[in-house]
Amino acid sequence: MVLMVWTGVMVACNNPVNPKSTVKDTVAESPAIVALKSEIALAPDSARLYDKIIDQYLSERNYLGAVAWCDSILARNDDRNFSYLFVKGDLQRQAQQYDSAINSYKLYLQRFPDDEGILLNLANTYAEAGRPESLTMSDDLLKRSNTRDTQADVFLIRGVYYSRNKNYSQAVENFDQAIVKRYSFWEAYLEKAIALYDAQQFDKSRETLNLLLQVNPSYPDAFYWIGKLDEAGNKKADAIKNYEAAYSLDKTFTDAKEALDRLKFSSSN
Repeated sequence: MVLMVWTGVMVACNNPVNPKSTVKDTVAESPAIVALKSEIALAPDSARLYDKIIDQYLSERNYLGAVAWCDSILARNDDRNFSYLFVKGDLQRQAQQYDSAINSYKLYLQRFPDDEGILLNLANTYAEAGRPESLTMSDDLLKRSNTRDTQADVFLIRGVYYSRNKNYSQAVENFDQAIVKRYSFWEAYLEKAIALYDAQQFDKSRETLNLLLQVNPSYPDAFYWIGKLDEAGNKKADAIKNYEAAYSLDKTFTDAKEALDRLKFSSSN
């Protein structure tokens, strides 16, 4: 699930930085990252380049690599860089470092306690970690909000909490509420389909994914999960076709690529 708040923010830079990556040393950095590091070395005061390298790591799903650059910026103790706390929290959440993400969001909220976007992301992080604080926060957010978009986000968060705790019927009810509030809410359709898949309600899961593709015909995750349904039904050819579609739409979708390679290898033997 993605409820990520990412905006370009100003960076105060005084010296070149090349933070130590928190990813494994065996992972080769992409040519784009190498090029951006070279640019930063030549222009260490460029806020635009710092935002670009974090965005590039994000596009490659190298969340911890991006966190390292956020840490480098925050270590400067320049007040203009404070917004990188919530950027760091978003990245940590996507890396499933939930306790670290919660800490980053809470530090940010000490200064801006009513920031709705960060409150939503914090509640979402609790939900993804399966922690009941998400329900307490979502109740409060529902009471204070009168916008359909925020209400849709809250119902999605509640659905994720119930799904992570294997209460799939409650999860589906909340995902349906999210879709009622925002018909084009792609993540709600996807999370509902995953909950139905985990509940082994495969026909309903496929039906939900087909609805998702009507709303967004180019959503790679939908093709990936349809592929999983095909594979569970021993329809290898169809599964390969859908994994290929997912990977062609998102070349960083490693799960789709691994599933595709695995099925192609098994089919050739």
